[in-house]
Amino acid sequence: MRFRLRFLLQEIDLSPGVTVLGRSPTCHVTLDDPLVSREHAQLTVRGSRVTVEDLGSRNGTLVNGDKLTSVHELRDGDRVRLGTQELVFYHLDDSERGAGRATGFMTRCAACGVPYPAEAGTCPNCGSDHRVEDDTVSGVVGATEQNWTLQLLIEVLQRAETVNRTEDVERLLERARANIEGRLAANHHVAPEHLDAVAVSASRLARRLGQARWGRWALDVFAAANRLPPAVVSAELTTLPPEAQHELRGSIERILAEVTEESAERRQALSRLAADPGA
Repeated sequence: MRFRLRFLLQEIDLSPGVTVLGRSPTCHVTLDDPLVSREHAQLTVRGSRVTVEDLGSRNGTLVNGDKLTSVHELRDGDRVRLGTQELVFYHLDDSERGAGRATGFMTRCAACGVPYPAEAGTCPNCGSDHRVEDDTVSGVVGATEQNWTLQLLIEVLQRAETVNRTEDVERLLERARANIEGRLAANHHVAPEHLDAVAVSASRLARRLGQARWGRWALDVFAAANRLPPAVVSAELTTLPPEAQHELRGSIERILAEVTEESAERRQALSRLAADPGA
């Protein structure tokens, strides 16, 4: 019997003894995630038994959605979550599983939800190389309406905002942007509350940086979704320097002219943003 851990595009065999997982490059498995502690958790292989234990991490370790409070024995197919990273644990039998995936296996893009052949390497729709870690026995994965990836990104994004980690906020926004744009391009649903939450974070980052880039993106994605941005987004963007606000004019005019959603509060807030800041 052998044991394997799968995450993102990697699969590693677990050797007898302890395997430490965390953000530190000295860990056996390093995870680049701001919510993962430097030494977050450890897996221990002793004979035919594999256990997982949290190492006092800041955000905890979950197995199949339940937070660990003690040493836990893993079973085949268990999902171990550290921060935003989900790792899948397998018992391996050489007669059943090879060292890698056979060609023809279908995976699903974690950014936009589109299924594609695993051997392609990157998503043909949005270019992301992040894959959803939930395959089926047949190897065929379908798109899902419930966008768990985006929901989790939003939770991490809001925590990063709370502790003023601007670099992490921007990196997480890039991932959320790829997710939203990919789903819209594939005509998949983006929940209004998810779109609103990401747009609020984007407008706050625009204010913090004093630049139009993230504000313009937020406005453009609302235009693509045929929705009006929340009033708080418009309010945040009115604090930008006048030259940055001018860069938003085209996006604002597009929304006011094309979006059919009825919301007096949102439309009025956007109209105020459209007013010349120098007036």
